[in-house]
Amino acid sequence: YEVIVVDSSPDDRVASVVNALIPEAPFTLRLLTKKPEGPGPSRNLGAAHARAEFIALMDSDCVATPDWLTGGLAAFDDGVGIVQGRTLPEPDVPTGVFTRYIVVEEENHVYECANIFYRTSAFRDVGGFDAAYDGEADVPVGGEDVELAWRVKRAGWQSRFSAEALVYHEVQPLNMRGWIYIRTLHLWPGLTKRCPELRAAFFARYFFDRHQAWILLALIALVCAWWAPYALTLTIPYAISRGMEPTRALRGPLRLIRVCVYVLRDVTSLAILTVASVRSRCLLL
Repeated sequence: YEVIVVDSSPDDRVASVVNALIPEAPFTLRLLTKKPEGPGPSRNLGAAHARAEFIALMDSDCVATPDWLTGGLAAFDDGVGIVQGRTLPEPDVPTGVFTRYIVVEEENHVYECANIFYRTSAFRDVGGFDAAYDGEADVPVGGEDVELAWRVKRAGWQSRFSAEALVYHEVQPLNMRGWIYIRTLHLWPGLTKRCPELRAAFFARYFFDRHQAWILLALIALVCAWWAPYALTLTIPYAISRGMEPTRALRGPLRLIRVCVYVLRDVTSLAILTVASVRSRCLLL
């Protein structure tokens, strides 16, 4: 196998590390450099130089386990164009509410490039990642990995999941602002417009998750309560939805604290999705 590192860093620190490894690496190791344009163009550059039948993609905040490559390749069969691997938070690092990491334990609709394999011909036949995704835009953009996977599937290729292709994702700390304001939500209405297949993965097809449906119902109930106080009963589904989630810290009546804390986050998420839906002319709340 070969390893291709695509570097768009502003300095030569990555290049110096890779160049030092090249003479002693037990595989072909190549370094490609380019200007920063976001992950899609960088991955396209690496894929353009790939010489094998399959391309394995991983992000820079991930670490592969020893059997990652063999596990992913073993899942390919005739007609299979995509293999999604298993992704877990890095072991021995505490996780909690104010941390960010990826967990993928079965095939999902996102097909994150943190851990994904493509048949090279399938990747190239659909043109690779869309270069229109600009990583330097003011509004958060991304999702080129989602769109690519669905273009490959539309072209007739099948997808598989490999639990043996395991990658550990870095556990990154989140501050309060980052926890409340989920920037990536800006992406989803536009992605849904380009990939209508995503609706099958959403709650009732038009809500990002069940919490968004219940918080909208609760807000409507609060408005209606001015005229009909019994409308407040419609806030119960949201309270149950958030209050009954598994938690390591809060038990019994203390779960109400969780509901109160999550209200601000869920209302903010609803606002983000509403603005993004208007901008993309595609409803997803």
